[in-house]
Amino acid sequence: MTKTNIMILRYSAFVILLLLFPVSTTTAQETKAARLLEGLSRHYRALEPFRITYEITTIHLQDKSSTTATGELLLDGPRYVLKSDASEIYFDGTTLWNYLPDVNEVNVLLPDTSDHSIFADPQQLFSGYEKRYKFHYVGENEADGRRLWVVDLYPYDLNEPYSRVRLQIDERDTTLYTARYFGKDGTHYLMKILTAEHLPEGREEMFRFDPSVHPGVEVIDMRDN
Repeated sequence: MTKTNIMILRYSAFVILLLLFPVSTTTAQETKAARLLEGLSRHYRALEPFRITYEITTIHLQDKSSTTATGELLLDGPRYVLKSDASEIYFDGTTLWNYLPDVNEVNVLLPDTSDHSIFADPQQLFSGYEKRYKFHYVGENEADGRRLWVVDLYPYDLNEPYSRVRLQIDERDTTLYTARYFGKDGTHYLMKILTAEHLPEGREEMFRFDPSVHPGVEVIDMRDN
């Protein structure tokens, strides 16, 4: 074999290694991300029904401003109650009630199945990642004395309003620490989980708006009759 042929073989082998290395690395990162996400989902499935309190920061990149608010989420499968200072949203699996306390008004409607925001589909925070995202293990981080695993999610649907979701998962118990949604419009949402607790039972009435609790409430039925 000539020196030229030997050099060609060595160069070919080098190119093959360069091609294979990132593939194997990517596969390992995806495998680790999948394992972490499954652990997170398994934790919260076992906890259901549960209540979490959270802090959410809205970040506007254009003017470098941000606002922070707190809220509460009750979740039992697809059913949920999402409370904040501005509104209370109830969903019993079929009907959605959006109550606005400032004007004592509630809108009754059917959910928009095309809306996959965290406010319209909070269950996505804790499960179903493999159905809607590609995922990638980024590395480790530390915050508030915790060691965190960092996983990035990329939606399959390019029409989603955000380009990426970054999760930070607590290494101690595979619970969600933060979720950051990178909006394509330059607005990001950073949700930080403050507390989580199991509820003794997920009673059906918990997930339905009760007008009797809000005397004088104006009910606006926006469902198609």
